[in-house]
Amino acid sequence: MKRTIYCLLLLFCSLFALASPADESMEFWLNRLDESLDRRDHFDQEKLSRIDKLKEQMAAAQSAERQWELCYGLFKEYKSYSYDSARHYAYDCLARAKEQHHEEHITKSLNAIAFSLISAGILSEAHEVLNSIDRTQLSGDNLREYYDQYAHLWRCMADYVNEEPFYKQYITQSNAYLDSLLVLLPKGSVNWWSCKGSHQMRDMQFSEALKSQAKVLELCGDDEHLRAMTTAEMAWAYIWLGDEDKAITYFAQSAIADNESATREITALYHLARLIYKRGDYDRASRYVHQALEDVNFYNTRLRKVEINDILPIIEQDRYDAMRSQRNWLIATSLLFVLLLAGILWSYWFIRRKNAKLTAARAELAARAEELQEANSRLLEADKIKTAYIGRSFYSNAEFIEKLEKVYRAIDRKITARQYDDLRYTLKESTLNSERESMYQSFDETFLKLFPNFVERFNMLFEEEDRKMPPNDHSLTSEMRIFALIRLGITDSERIAKFLDYSVHTVNTYKTRIKNRSTAENDKFEGLIMQI
Repeated sequence: MKRTIYCLLLLFCSLFALASPADESMEFWLNRLDESLDRRDHFDQEKLSRIDKLKEQMAAAQSAERQWELCYGLFKEYKSYSYDSARHYAYDCLARAKEQHHEEHITKSLNAIAFSLISAGILSEAHEVLNSIDRTQLSGDNLREYYDQYAHLWRCMADYVNEEPFYKQYITQSNAYLDSLLVLLPKGSVNWWSCKGSHQMRDMQFSEALKSQAKVLELCGDDEHLRAMTTAEMAWAYIWLGDEDKAITYFAQSAIADNESATREITALYHLARLIYKRGDYDRASRYVHQALEDVNFYNTRLRKVEINDILPIIEQDRYDAMRSQRNWLIATSLLFVLLLAGILWSYWFIRRKNAKLTAARAELAARAEELQEANSRLLEADKIKTAYIGRSFYSNAEFIEKLEKVYRAIDRKITARQYDDLRYTLKESTLNSERESMYQSFDETFLKLFPNFVERFNMLFEEEDRKMPPNDHSLTSEMRIFALIRLGITDSERIAKFLDYSVHTVNTYKTRIKNRSTAENDKFEGLIMQI
């Protein structure tokens, strides 16, 4: 048994030792990339300082030749940094070259324009620009640049279409231009090895391509842009060879070179994000893909935007899913090692939660009981008011019917006797006013039986000199009568006006005048009345 355990431990240690170098190398470069991205502003500032210096020199340059050279220098600074600016200076170079009738500069400018358009994904227009160049008149660097741009164009078209038979046709045309370029480049030079490695990649000779690209890294010196492109191609070679650890390592190196050369026309960072998110490193993947999206938006390249927008939602969704899965996995793993402690903590948490729920339930029940008690009090009050006014209403209606009966009889007698003057006297308005006063008196008496302390509580809302008392203990003042109706729930000014035989304006004037005299705030006055 002991021997078996020893063998298992030995096997585990051996596997860990074998896995460590690659993992350490990969993690080392990812950490280096994180540190480099943290210094992003510094590299941007260096790039902008070089651009500002070139602009100052261009403004001060006297000769047209020198101005063109500085303008082309600005294009080279912008070519992988900002499409709009690169395109602007490329066309500026072309305009200056045409003014000078300098054919070599014209060709160089057209190649620059083609590069800008290809980088931005404007492939048809780039093809037109390259077609406008007379290849038979080219030689030296211009011819090499011409072949390089065409190789780049057909490769981008293949990547864009990515469908047979067109993909194979475009790659074949790209390789044909690489073949021509290889003939022109000095054999063994850094550009020759770079071109050879690209050709081998297209021919699926990935192991041979890695050797050629390794020679490029030996010879490229401080050319960070070339280093970025080379390490990106090496990463793709390792992907085809099935070694994703190496691919991640080289994509990280490529992204570092892109960042430190302030290159915004990038591919490495979001391909790196795609690879590491598959391994569960969702935070890094999210950071890298968002940074890549910011870069391509800054550069304004269409092809890269499409590629990143395809992968961004996938990474974000998987990131959230993985965080949920990781949380569950950590809980399950913790239970294996601290089962007893977890049980105690769970029990403690469960009891505390129950106690908290019970406390909250008690508080809620107390609040509900208080609300219920208040509601019952209001119902009792409403019921008392309803009973009083219903009884009073029956009595008042009976009296009113009796009075109407007497009036009808008197009218009938006087009409029969043709005593029209007496009839007019019987129907005079004072009788109606007397009836209305009787109704008000009846209302006041009933209200004060229900709210015996209304007058006292009402006057407490005013200063001593502003308090008013009704003529007797069984009546209300006109102002009090308005707020007595409000206390009974009649808040509509029009209804109050009809009951009191006032105009709506008069009722509102009374209410405003009373509130202004009160010691309480105007908007709280009616609430205090409802509390009586």
